[in-house]
Order: sequence, then structure tokens, then C-alpha cells
Amino acid sequence: MLLFSRCSVVLLLYGVAASMALASLGAFLVLLFWVLSLDWVRPWSRLRQLPVFWPLVLLPLMVLLGTIYSIAPLEYAYRYFGVYSRCIIMLIIIAIINDETWQRRCWIGFFVGATVTLTSTYLSIWIPLPWSQSQGTGLGVNHSVFYDYIAQGVMTSFLSVVALSHVLTQQTIRRKLIWFAVLLIAVFSITHLLLGRTGQVVCALALTAVIFIALPPRKAIIVLGVLLSLFVVLAMTSPMIAQRFNLIMLEIQGYQQGQEMTSIGARIAMWSASINFYLDQPIWGHGTGSYRLLAERTFTEPGMCAISCVHPHNQFLFFGVEYGLFGFMIYGWLLFGIAKVAMQVERLHALILIGLLSIMGVDSFINSPLWISSERNFYTAILALSLSSFYLNHKKSIPPGVN
Repeated sequence: MLLFSRCSVVLLLYGVAASMALASLGAFLVLLFWVLSLDWVRPWSRLRQLPVFWPLVLLPLMVLLGTIYSIAPLEYAYRYFGVYSRCIIMLIIIAIINDETWQRRCWIGFFVGATVTLTSTYLSIWIPLPWSQSQGTGLGVNHSVFYDYIAQGVMTSFLSVVALSHVLTQQTIRRKLIWFAVLLIAVFSITHLLLGRTGQVVCALALTAVIFIALPPRKAIIVLGVLLSLFVVLAMTSPMIAQRFNLIMLEIQGYQQGQEMTSIGARIAMWSASINFYLDQPIWGHGTGSYRLLAERTFTEPGMCAISCVHPHNQFLFFGVEYGLFGFMIYGWLLFGIAKVAMQVERLHALILIGLLSIMGVDSFINSPLWISSERNFYTAILALSLSSFYLNHKKSIPPGVN
């Protein structure tokens, strides 16, 4: 059963890059085979050493406790434990990936899935693939496949982080060039072939964080300048970037004129309302499922409510509204724990974790990554795989630039 569970992790890692259905199936099978293995007690003493152990345990417990005092009806809250119980699946994955062979197989699963997605993305420039989100060809249109463009942008940003981390740590020129080619392919797909702005923002900030952690400040500025120049060239050749970022200014101006039915306008409205919801009950919050009830009372127009009444597109505010100060603290503890693991592993894995933490942190300000199903699957699998380095890839010495 443990063997089947480990194989299911590989399937999950493939799925988070290439197929939402396979990712969901993989997560289910991981849990099923782990339960059938009856190996429930042995890993926990080891897992307690992990800096993120307690926040991953406390998050689903907080959701359960929040149903007791929630102002929302129970049917609003029933999904929540199923969503946030993925934190326990993360711990299960970390527990069963307990040797470097399985860790390597999981990385291969992710890379194979990412290769399928990127290959399909580039092919769809010329061929309207059946599984592509857009059947249009040529540049200037969305070419996301399998997932929505936001989730694919996040996944490809992480692939870019992994590629850059290898570029900065590989010893041979040949391997550096191979990974640099992967980096260019991934970044170009984000800037030219995906519609969303999320991938472009998280990719740029995550790569910047990796560079400044990996290199001394002077070298970091030089490398960042080279990459920034490259990004400017890509941006100047990408009609999609100019179109999407010009739209930001138009949407902000529209919001100031009372137009909330835009991506930016809806987010500003949600964030403003969520801050007010939080201030009404800042310590304990309003309970599990309460955001939906409060948002329905605020956003009465059906079109606006369809966008704004499910989650506030900000994971910090989502936890703050429903669980108050304790929600902020536990989620912050989780992010701090990830950073703490990055300080205790070898250089390659430290850079990957810092990049992933940057992606997750930025994504948490503009989306609800632990709530949205496609992103939730991604973070469940990738966080677990990256955090498994805490046991399997401890640093032998302090890496340059990582204190």
C-alpha cells in the first residue's frame, strides 16, 4: 500500500503540471493507499521536527473550530474542511517520500507534466489542439492548456524558479546552458502565450528573490540587470503584456468612476469589504464560511456576487475575515516555517524553496491559492515535494548568500 501511495504522489506531481483531473485523482489515491497501509503512527514523531508541522496541523483544526461559532449556515462551511485538509495530505506526502530515489521520481513526474504542458502550449501557436483552452492560433491570444491561464502561469513560474536555481548551482557549463534554455522557454510562454497577469508578476518577483538570495549584492544587481533587459525585450515583443498592463490602468480608472465589474475593480471592492469584515471581529473572525454570507449581504448585484462572494482573492484577508488574528498568525507561521526549512537545506533546494515561497506569498495577495482547486492541487504537491528536502537534502555547509 505504501508503494501504491508513493506511485500516486508521482501521478499527483504529473497532474499538477498537466491535468487537473489526474491531480485530483492522485491526491485521492495518496490518501486512500496511505490509510490502507495502516502506517499512520510511525512517521509523526519524525514529522514533528519539520518547521511547518504545527501550522499544517492547526489550519484544518482551525477550520473545524470555526464552524462552532460561525455566523454562516453549516451548508456554507461544509466544503472548507475538505479544502484545507490538503494540509494533512502534504504531511502524508512528506512522510512517504522518505528517500532520495522517490524524491527524484517525484521531480521527474513534475518535469514530465510540465514538458507536456509547455509542448502543447507552443504547438497551439500553429495547431488548435483539442485540449487547449483557446482554439486560436498565432501570437497575441491565450494558449493555456489543461488548466486555466492563472494556474498554468503559477506552475510555469515555479518551473522557471527551478530552472534558474539549477543555473546558479550547476557546476558544468553544459548543464547551466540546458537549464538556461528551460528558463527562457518557460518565461517566454508566460510573457507571450498566457493571458493572465498573475504569472507574469509572480515569475518576475520570484526570480528576483532567487537571484538576491543566491548571489552577493553586487553580482545580484548585475544578473538582475541582464534578466531585466531580457524581460524588457520580451515585453516589447509581446502584445499580450502591453495589452494586459494597459488594462490595469483602465480598470483602476474605471473603479474610481464606480465600475467594479473588472478584474482590478472587483479585487479592490473585495479587499475593501474584507478589511471592514475583519475589523468587525478582529480576534476570532466570523467563523468558517462567513465570508460568503457577509459578501452576499454586501454585493447584491448578481454579476458582481458571482465574482466576489466565493472568496476575496486574497488568502490573508480570507483567513482574517473568518478566523481573525489567529488566521493571520497560523498562515504567517506556515510561510515562516517554509523560510526556516530553506535555511536548513542544501543550496539548490534552498533557492527552490525561496522561489516557491515568493510565488506563494505574492499569489496570496491577489488570489486565494489554498482555496482555488487548481492552485490548491499545485501547492499541495509542490510544497510537500520541496519540503521533503528538509530530511533528504540537508546542507553540509552554509551556502553562499544564504544566512
